[in-house]
Amino acid sequence: MVDGITEKQKEVVDYILRKIKEDGLLPGDKIDTEIAIAKNIGITRATVREATRILIEQQRVYRVKGSGLFVSSIGKSNHSGRFHALSPFDYQAQKQGYKGVRKVISVSVMKVPSPDMAQALRIKNSDQVYKILRLMCFDDIPVALEHVHLPVTMFNSMELSKLETSKYAYIEQITAKKVQRRDQNLTAINLTDPEVMSLLNLTENDAVMELYETVYLDDGTPCEVNIAIINTRLFPLRQNTERP
Repeated sequence: MVDGITEKQKEVVDYILRKIKEDGLLPGDKIDTEIAIAKNIGITRATVREATRILIEQQRVYRVKGSGLFVSSIGKSNHSGRFHALSPFDYQAQKQGYKGVRKVISVSVMKVPSPDMAQALRIKNSDQVYKILRLMCFDDIPVALEHVHLPVTMFNSMELSKLETSKYAYIEQITAKKVQRRDQNLTAINLTDPEVMSLLNLTENDAVMELYETVYLDDGTPCEVNIAIINTRLFPLRQNTERP
């Protein structure tokens, strides 16, 4: 499977992949904690951590800081590991009997909003980005609002219709590279922004999750910073149910 993998690590890898298959876990579903895995198969947590690192490198699972491990869209598809082939959003919609719908609300060109975002995108503080407001829906029910930031230097034009089908497919089309990795952080917040409340049909101080993610191409170049506000009552993220 992997050069240098130990028998104990292989046992963990096989256990995790078997659990994903037997439990019917879909992309975005939470996997057992490393502590639980170690206890279930009688292996040290350090060995489990090394084994999960291998699965992360293979993009079969991914880690959300402070929340644990989740099934990646890769490993559940036959689409050469393209993120857009099987998105957790589409699967969650299907699981609840809906169709995943993406609606572009607005597009603007602006100076990168913060030095932190400029650093994440590896651009200058004075450089410009496309800011795209995209509403994610189950049929006509809003479940998440994305604030997508794409560097203008990477995208000379923007076809909005493509962003309402598959954002990653469009990025790959423009860049001729594959979307390979997403670094994600989740934070629980209470809503105060009137526009967000209106678009998500929520009220002030409703609890939601804020997802901050940086997306990378297969050559390591960051191509997107996305800040999404998610109504987890409708779009359940398993990572919200446990502490590590």
